[in-house]
Amino acid sequence: MNKKEYFPKKIFIEKDSLDYPLTRKIIKNTQGIPSEIIESHQDLIEEIKLSEDPEKEGKKYLLITQQKGEFVKSCPCTPNYIGCNYFIINLDINCPLDCSYCILQHYLSNPMIIVHVNTKDLWEQLDTFLYRNRKHILRIGTGELGDSLALDHITEHSKDLIYYFRGRKNAIFELKTKTVNIKNILEIEPADNIVIAWSLNSNKIACEEEKNAPSVKDRIEAARQVEKRGYRVAFHFDPIIRYPGWEEGYAEVINELFGRINPLKIAWISLGSLRFPPDLKTIIKERFPETRIIYDEFILGKDGKFRYFKAIRFQLYRKIVSLINRNGGGRVPLYFCMESGELWEKLLMIKPKGKEEVEKYLSLPFDKPKY
Repeated sequence: MNKKEYFPKKIFIEKDSLDYPLTRKIIKNTQGIPSEIIESHQDLIEEIKLSEDPEKEGKKYLLITQQKGEFVKSCPCTPNYIGCNYFIINLDINCPLDCSYCILQHYLSNPMIIVHVNTKDLWEQLDTFLYRNRKHILRIGTGELGDSLALDHITEHSKDLIYYFRGRKNAIFELKTKTVNIKNILEIEPADNIVIAWSLNSNKIACEEEKNAPSVKDRIEAARQVEKRGYRVAFHFDPIIRYPGWEEGYAEVINELFGRINPLKIAWISLGSLRFPPDLKTIIKERFPETRIIYDEFILGKDGKFRYFKAIRFQLYRKIVSLINRNGGGRVPLYFCMESGELWEKLLMIKPKGKEEVEKYLSLPFDKPKY
């Protein structure tokens, strides 16, 4: 087992999920790890919640179950700020990494790592969804409620998803990760509408706040290998965090990034500053008492989340936008995640009227739908 790969302490398989092909694949790829067939996971969840740190304890276990509802949903974004019309596939839920700022600590009611194995339903739902939206290009990905590649050595999702989307001319599909789990991707022929993306931060923040994640240098090296294989890549500086020396910290990473990645192969870079609902602050204080990131100048935003004062956000973004544009020659599409139109206009020189315009802007480098 690669020390950088996640493997659970134990696998729980709901009885009615036992006979799925993906279940058999997972069992094959986790030989030697104990498993247990259960009727329902509800009692298990309650037991884990009694532990000292339920979020940490839950990450030790993998739950195999079925998605009872819709796999494909619109990204919730945040009220009163500009969205990007992104769609998410909820195939895996939760993440084995343990970032101090992660909103999943607050959002998820089940602390276990979850894999939904009824993928036949997923393909059928995607067929319907893409047909209904066939007249324009969609951006869709899997990295909203879990890391897209953290379990890929176990599930091999990347193979199935890339094979599915490579022929879909009205879809741009993104796999988003903090890992270096790219073995399966390097074995698959790339396609123009497939984007492999990495979440990046300064080395200090990655080291202190992104527990169990590979170093930023290793992530950029993984991106370099994927880009050399022929894929488009993308990057997400989110959350950008202010700390003493942040300017030098982010400059170091951006210089490293453009020293190794061809700007013409970067589909987009998103920027977002630290933000969190009030309840998450309490969770972070309890789980990560050593962190200082929540003790800064925050204001309650229009979406009910704490975020830096606008002047601070402007300062952070202006520096990082300048660094990216200078290194990338102004050729890399940039966008904000959950920001106001005012900052779009001042810093990116564009002001989308809504999420559909952002979608169109980010889709321009890709082929138009062909029917």
